[in-house]
Amino acid sequence: MLKHLFVFVTVLSLSLQAQYYDNYFGTNKVQYTHFQWNILETEHFEIYYYPEMRELAERAGGLAEEQYAELQSRFNHALIKKVPMIIYSSHMHFQQTNTISAELPEGIGGFFEFFKGRVVLPSDGSTTHFRRVLRHELVHVFMNSKVNRIISQHRKFNHPGPPLWFTEGLAEYWSGQPDFQAEMVIRDATLNGTLLPVQEFWRIDGSYYMYKLGENFLHFLTENYGEEKILQLMENIWKFDEFQKVVTHTVGKNYETLSQEWLYWLKKKYYPTLSKSDMPFAISQTITKVGFSSKPAYLFDGTNEEIFFVANRDGYTNIYRQNLKETKATVFIEGERTHEFEAFHFFKSKIHVNEQGQIAFATKSGERDVLYVYNTQTGKKEHQYTYKDLTGIISPHWAPDGKSIVFSGLHMSGNSDLYTVHVSTDETDGILTRITNDFYDDRDPAWSPDGKYITFSSDRAGFSPEGTYNLFIYDLETARTFQLTSGKYQDASPAWSPKGDYIVFTSNRQGSPTNISVVPFIYQGQSFIETAARGELQDSMYAHYAPRQLTDLTSAVFDPIWTKDGDLVMTAFEDFSFKLRRMEKAYDKARQLVPTERKKIDGFRYPWTTPKVSIIASNTRSYEKKYSLDFVQGAFQIAPTYGYGGGATIGYTDMMGDDQYYLTVFNTGQTTSDILTDWNFILTKVNLGQRVKYAYGGYRFKGEFTQIGDQGLPESVYEERYGGFFQVAYPLSRFERIETGVSVSRYQRGAAFGALLPLDGVSIGNNIGYVYDNALWGITGPIDGHRAMLSLGYTSDAYKSQQNFYTIIADYRHYFRITMRSAYAFRAMTQWNDGKNPSNFVVGGSWDLRGFPRWNMPGTRFFVMNHELRFPLMDAIQLKFPFVGLGFRSIRGAIFTDIGNAWGVQKTDGRVILGHQKFDGFLGSVGTGFRVNLLGVMVLRFDFGKMFDARGYKFGKIRLPGNRDRFVETKLNTNKRSEGFGGIDNDGSIIEKRRWSRGIFFQFWFGADF
Repeated sequence: MLKHLFVFVTVLSLSLQAQYYDNYFGTNKVQYTHFQWNILETEHFEIYYYPEMRELAERAGGLAEEQYAELQSRFNHALIKKVPMIIYSSHMHFQQTNTISAELPEGIGGFFEFFKGRVVLPSDGSTTHFRRVLRHELVHVFMNSKVNRIISQHRKFNHPGPPLWFTEGLAEYWSGQPDFQAEMVIRDATLNGTLLPVQEFWRIDGSYYMYKLGENFLHFLTENYGEEKILQLMENIWKFDEFQKVVTHTVGKNYETLSQEWLYWLKKKYYPTLSKSDMPFAISQTITKVGFSSKPAYLFDGTNEEIFFVANRDGYTNIYRQNLKETKATVFIEGERTHEFEAFHFFKSKIHVNEQGQIAFATKSGERDVLYVYNTQTGKKEHQYTYKDLTGIISPHWAPDGKSIVFSGLHMSGNSDLYTVHVSTDETDGILTRITNDFYDDRDPAWSPDGKYITFSSDRAGFSPEGTYNLFIYDLETARTFQLTSGKYQDASPAWSPKGDYIVFTSNRQGSPTNISVVPFIYQGQSFIETAARGELQDSMYAHYAPRQLTDLTSAVFDPIWTKDGDLVMTAFEDFSFKLRRMEKAYDKARQLVPTERKKIDGFRYPWTTPKVSIIASNTRSYEKKYSLDFVQGAFQIAPTYGYGGGATIGYTDMMGDDQYYLTVFNTGQTTSDILTDWNFILTKVNLGQRVKYAYGGYRFKGEFTQIGDQGLPESVYEERYGGFFQVAYPLSRFERIETGVSVSRYQRGAAFGALLPLDGVSIGNNIGYVYDNALWGITGPIDGHRAMLSLGYTSDAYKSQQNFYTIIADYRHYFRITMRSAYAFRAMTQWNDGKNPSNFVVGGSWDLRGFPRWNMPGTRFFVMNHELRFPLMDAIQLKFPFVGLGFRSIRGAIFTDIGNAWGVQKTDGRVILGHQKFDGFLGSVGTGFRVNLLGVMVLRFDFGKMFDARGYKFGKIRLPGNRDRFVETKLNTNKRSEGFGGIDNDGSIIEKRRWSRGIFFQFWFGADF
């Protein structure tokens, strides 16, 4: 937040007024951990790591060099300098990075940052996933280097480059074979007829769907036209500004023709599956229909059957409960609104309920995950566990006796292992026991019904370097681990049948995305462990019955769980949505799948490892801050106080982004002589490397500036002001913080036209404030949650005591969700300056009182209240012109009413303060409008309606302050300034002469909804 608070430049400063009222909000990126960075140097990389993850850094170095060699050959391109790669041992740590200012949600597995060429990625405990994400980002590195070199060689410096679907699609395609998620998405879109042609990829720009469509289209292009076409697309990029023309020139066919061929190619591939496979609705009953649901947990209390599950139905992820005989679900635990439940790891972590009605779940809370135990009958919290060395707690599962919980824990080292925690009411409560301890990824643990065994999914089998997960069983009595399934598959989410004789799990066997398979644990009176423990084959190469496929679906299913009657509840992907479904008589069907073969467990040869670069004294060193240029850009400033100015901004930061320096230089001179003297600068240092963030700096402003005067008109003043500031922010959590600061400035001001009182003094300002923000954003503004801010300040003149006043600012906003995409928004805001010669605020315009000219009503105090109904208007509109097409997405509508006013203006006749204007009632407006998000960068807002005088609720003519009765900008006319004055009342207050208007308005402005 501080970075944006003190940088005074942006080419988007047309939205200044919106930013002025909104820049004090925003959630926090909290630095919980102070990292002691080291650097491991390899031939082509500088790997930044901290001591706790030494082994992970060694593996990362080996994997990076391995991928570098392959990509250098594939791109036919060499990098000219080493790639900085910053790795974190967990996503919790990754979210604290300052290498990028944006918040990083759980779905972001890494990124390539263009300014310094940094690759930044976390570990989630899976070497396979780490390798894939690393390769994805290295594809970006090579592509960016190659394309930039080609564009530079042909002197096309303003070339837009390839579209996002191509850059991300290629990064996915060249990062490895398509995974089951890609297969799931593409198969579902093809069979349901929702596949978008290439020319419409812009409609899903930046989405996960775009990644997978881009990946698949390039797969089609390679298979049908040769992989050399991909390199040729990059090499021909300079020839045309439009990528579609590059494709046509390179491939010989346009988007439309290629899209037809691609769709036909997919239909030939997937339509035959309908003859032998079923869609989920054909074999199961729907449990949930709304939103995205996953991770079901089953509870039978002797009377009712219930499921608890994680779902996102309104933009927030919550834990829900639902009676299986009913269709309505209720919220059990609200998530993503408070520090206690920041995130439920929607697609990653299961929840589980024991027979005693206790639910165990994990959630992000601050710097690490917390394991909670709640009573489902009372809704009360019973236990809470957190461990210093564990940043992640995933998929807790109860022991049958309710006295222990097993889960997958992510250690500070970056390793994912199995742990158990003892649950009791005595001193043994919370005792942690580590079951596995290695670099293999152990996940989805499930306790057997008799409490003797734990089955889990792991990549510890010999095929894991290629991305294989099989099932294993841990014997608690002997502490031995046995492999249950084998093969190059993704076996996950094991679940024991109520009797403990079968284990169901999901797998991509038979070439499907994921289906449910079943393997017997007890067959013909003999358990798997008894067979394996006897060591029928040497070196634990034992034989067992092969898994059988329980479902044959066209799509994907996840997280099957048993009911008491032998049914299965599962998550099914269908129509690009995750829904819970119930498959009846699954246990009977499993018993009918009589194993006919005993299959040797092949490939059981762990431990396996990955290539490493050993950390030794000669290739590692401690991190020392070195600063380099982040960006240089032209800047244009528009501000009600400091007027207009053109210049440039330079940003310098260290590699971690913890220390940031910004210098803005601009000139406000209007004549040749002024240009030499009216240089202005702002130098800011921002430190974000710890939880307490601070910024300080100095500035100098000089020149003729435009201010909003007492009449709501521009006033020209000549001012010189220089000084410094210091600001501190302490985040209490992601949602709330305390801010304080001090500023000192020396100023001299003279009115260019003699209208305002000349000032000469030293201003000292102090402020302290509290900010809360848990708002959920839609495409054009917040649609749920609430925001609040309270700030107190005091400004004094330490030189001549010309100004001494206090400031109170209060702002409260609440967003009430009506449907998934519509909301009612409310805002109440007031700002007060009181004391000797206080500064004026300004009100009016699209951001507060719509209809009234922008910054038309000045005052030392104002109050504004807004009510707005927000709803979707059009999801997309595309305009066709003879030579070009133009499209807009996510057009939103609004119906609003505003009410407010400003008062307490400090009137002057050029020398003497005449008095205060009394509050004389509210003005307001009603109307409607629409908003358009432009390329995800800014929001364009159009409003039209009618102003009114709230004192009499008159909708005819209304009185406007000052001498404006038109809704256009007007130039200052000093000869008519007296029209704004009507005399002096008996109490010394100004009585303004008002002009009349019929009050109909049409306005547009840039900036998100309040």
